[in-house]
Amino acid sequence: MILLPRGNPVKENINPGKVNLADALGKMRQGKFTGYMRFDFPEGTGVFIYQEGRLISGLYETEREHLIAYDAIDRTFHEALTGTGNLNIYRLSTELAYSIHTLLHGEMLHKGQDLQLIDIKSLLVRMREEKRSGCLRIYSKEHIALIFYRGGNPLGFFHDGSTDIETTADSSLSVAKEPGAKVDVLVTIGDSEKSLADLMQTADVAGLWSNAVAARRLQREEQEHAASKTLETREADRRQKTLALFQQLAQAHLGKIGTSLVEKEFDKMKLNGSQINDSVLDGFYRNLSKSARLVAGPSKIDKMLEEMKRGFNGLPK
Repeated sequence: MILLPRGNPVKENINPGKVNLADALGKMRQGKFTGYMRFDFPEGTGVFIYQEGRLISGLYETEREHLIAYDAIDRTFHEALTGTGNLNIYRLSTELAYSIHTLLHGEMLHKGQDLQLIDIKSLLVRMREEKRSGCLRIYSKEHIALIFYRGGNPLGFFHDGSTDIETTADSSLSVAKEPGAKVDVLVTIGDSEKSLADLMQTADVAGLWSNAVAARRLQREEQEHAASKTLETREADRRQKTLALFQQLAQAHLGKIGTSLVEKEFDKMKLNGSQINDSVLDGFYRNLSKSARLVAGPSKIDKMLEEMKRGFNGLPK
């Protein structure tokens, strides 16, 4: 899971499966949006970061995978179309958008350290002494805060609701006092330029989206076909069990001729793979009753039909 403060919300709790994401990304570009789109799915998280309308970063993470750029966009599109995700969009400043980009593409130095076992002030001093560029990510179950560093000097703080890097530490460091609070130490790799490539210029976003839509449609058709075959198999089995039950009861009440009468009337129904139910069987019972009058009296026939109805309703559906 990608841990980031929420920023200033633009839109929240959107089902991305109901959005044309290729169009949505294009509108972000046209509107020169700065901030990030966050996609949360049952097994992974996708983050797209925009800086003044340029898509500077795409990530998708699960417990086993770490995808970036086009692979991340493609995977996010496919997951969104399952309809099981949640999309939130947050606005940030240009500086903060860049800082989050470098954070997410940095190296994890320490992960999930329990703050009850760490002296946070000493950790801050060490970042300064080692001239680290990167971030301390402090988080609890409820809140997340980031402390950015460059060359060992603190740049500022980012916590829920912020749109820019802030200079006051109160809200950020208060997270460290919450129950179960942990800290990650992330460091920047290399000296990235602030003018980053726009993935929207180099990726065929519309093509990726079209491929994802086509793949989802094919998957849905395969699932529907498999479900149909399963239902067909189950219905065929139920028809066979119904016939065997009726033959057994007819033989018990009418003798061997009862079996022949059941087979004859069953064939007349011409089910041809359709579902067998009480409504369909009403005609069967009437016709069997008429043909059985040649070999049995009304009371015996009525008893047989009653047992057939009860037995049919007792079959697994």
